Amino acid sequence: MHDELSVRQTAIRLRLAGESVKSICRTLKRSEAWFHKWWRRYLESGPEGLYNLTRGNRQVVNRTPPHIERAVISIRRRLAARATPQTRYSKIGAAQIRAELEALGYSPLPGLRTIERIVARAGLSCPPLRLAPRIARNEYPGPQPRDSNHVHQVDVVGPRYLKGDSTRYYFLVCKDVFDQSIYMEFVDSRRMDVVMDFLVHAWQQLGLPEKVQFDNGREFCGFGHAARYLSRVIRLCLRLGVEPVFIPKGKPQRNGSVENFNGWFQPLLLSRPFRRPSDVRRELHRLMTAVNEQHVHAKLGGRTAAQHRRGKRLRKLPANFTIDGKKLPIAVGKVTFIRLVSAQGNVSILGQSFKVGKRLKFQYVKVTIYTKYRRLKVYHKGRIVKEFPYPLPTK
Repeated sequence: MHDELSVRQTAIRLRLAGESVKSICRTLKRSEAWFHKWWRRYLESGPEGLYNLTRGNRQVVNRTPPHIERAVISIRRRLAARATPQTRYSKIGAAQIRAELEALGYSPLPGLRTIERIVARAGLSCPPLRLAPRIARNEYPGPQPRDSNHVHQVDVVGPRYLKGDSTRYYFLVCKDVFDQSIYMEFVDSRRMDVVMDFLVHAWQQLGLPEKVQFDNGREFCGFGHAARYLSRVIRLCLRLGVEPVFIPKGKPQRNGSVENFNGWFQPLLLSRPFRRPSDVRRELHRLMTAVNEQHVHAKLGGRTAAQHRRGKRLRKLPANFTIDGKKLPIAVGKVTFIRLVSAQGNVSILGQSFKVGKRLKFQYVKVTIYTKYRRLKVYHKGRIVKEFPYPLPTK
């Protein structure tokens, strides 16, 4: 099998390098029908299409000969065309190109910067935008992920509409900030009970995070006077041992990982004409598979999110998990709000205002409710600067 696989990979490499089909077949002593079969498999499925069953581990030497340049350019064009279901949601960057070169058996492999230079010389990349230096900012006390399931970010995208249908639809998105895993659903409501069901499904698939980050939408933190007693979404998180974290109001960039993903997937997904919600959900499954199992990430050592998660002991909700979302008591835990202190020295959470002092105006602080002690503590640069009682109901 390995000898035959090597012949197939050689055929693809020669074609990517510009050799004619006749020349390739003459060199490899194969028929043109044989070549076209495997070329079609490569175009449809990438390097994986060259395998019969499973793939063995292959080692490569880290050198870059000149002929690989033509292969890099051809792969980039193939991925950027998004002409097949396999490549519809492909990444097209240097890491993805290098992963495909490796899967095709190229040896030695070029480095990421080498691939970027090859693509740039071919005029296939946009020149980097040089931004002006930023003014020095205050320290932002947001959570910093260290591994899978340390921090998830959750967002609602919509409303969106289907052709001939006035129903408002929404995408619910949960993303692991560290390894870039995603879970998504396409729903016809953003009610709190729908969001709670979505969180259960997401954590059955991805596992429970240590912290989950939301914006301040009412579907997450509630609204009105009742919000101060903690919404059902917050109570669900506490019950499952997850700390909910709310970003500053009006600062969606603080949920940057999931917001960037939303900006990436919508033009690709919504460019297709969908007529039924089931069509969208079917395509959404393809998108999630591509992101989780095909996208490689330099931060993960050139592996996909699925590969990075293999062998890890992730705390997942069981498939048959259920919980009564209507009767959720407040469990022991923490609820955190990141806030920018106003000019008057106040911060606002859940419809309430707390005075922290004008000396902290325009500074970010972390406001944490400790449900066990019914206390609210305000932190600035890791130090407690204020503390208040925070009454909570007993049920």
